[in-house]
Amino acid sequence: MLSRSLLLSLLTICLFCVAAQLAPLNALLEWQRPLIEAGQWWRILTGNFTHTNWAHLGMNVSGLLIISYLFRFDLTTGRFWLLLASLSLIVGLSLLFTRLDGYSGLSGLLHGILIWGACQDIRAQRAGGRLLLIAGILKISWDLYSGGSAETASMINAQIAVEAHLAGAVGGLLLAMLPPAFRLSASPVK
Repeated sequence: MLSRSLLLSLLTICLFCVAAQLAPLNALLEWQRPLIEAGQWWRILTGNFTHTNWAHLGMNVSGLLIISYLFRFDLTTGRFWLLLASLSLIVGLSLLFTRLDGYSGLSGLLHGILIWGACQDIRAQRAGGRLLLIAGILKISWDLYSGGSAETASMINAQIAVEAHLAGAVGGLLLAMLPPAFRLSASPVK
């Protein structure tokens, strides 16, 4: 079961994503390279919470809820917010080193949370941690090789931003490998 405060945090993120889907906010928050380079730096963080359409939003919010439940033993409310903020910054900044001019979606963060959580499961010697890590690495490798699922691209009406998936996964791995004093998982929930 998710803690009440984590459930409220998830609801807050979901509502923010719905609000960010609406026309006036979407245009203000979306990750757009030219606008970031023109000084609209907040887009580095907020672009992770915008989506190309409602199907994209539904798919990503569902993924966030499932992944959060899967790693509920390590996700305190504070850790959840710190993880989201850190991964948003990592993904948003990393995309500046790609050819992408625009990006929308939680998928980079989802891949980061998946890898981070798998590492927490491995550290706590929970069954399935290694399998989740291998599955995550294989999925990202396949995305990089294939460019992502054509069916998903059609559904979200955009190319799959495999660069965001990779950036999120690397970010999740780096956050999981921090020294204990700085680790987001310094005191796992029992």
